[in-house]
Amino acid sequence: MTIDLAGGCLCGAVRYSVRTGSRLHYYCHCSDCRVYGGAAYHAAIVVAASALSVSGALTTWTKTADSGRTVARHACERCSGHVMTSPWPDPERYSVKAGTLDDPGLFRPAFEIWTRSRVDWAIAAEPLTGFAEGFEGPLPAWE
Repeated sequence: MTIDLAGGCLCGAVRYSVRTGSRLHYYCHCSDCRVYGGAAYHAAIVVAASALSVSGALTTWTKTADSGRTVARHACERCSGHVMTSPWPDPERYSVKAGTLDDPGLFRPAFEIWTRSRVDWAIAAEPLTGFAEGFEGPLPAWE
């Protein structure tokens, strides 16, 4: 099933849109996502970089994650609203933050990663496929 996603930052200066068949909707419980987002987890949808259209000025901040990968966090240059993350330096995919969607009801989490870092009170309402660290094995298409 293909869906159209659109969203943006808090002040509206950054907007994005993407047509995607991604079924890779997930929560990340790693400590970086928790601290950067100020919440129990990062909720996101993985989309192909080639399908993503972004307008407005983004600032990018990178950090080496516990996995050893460098992760880029992309935020509005004006309001600092965190819009998406990606591998660095050459992303082929982005994880758009579910809370930035114009219609957050399109987010349907099916996975959770870095469950070994999950705080006890951050339990999903419905059972999800979980991974102690990052994604493992064959996963649904994100394009």
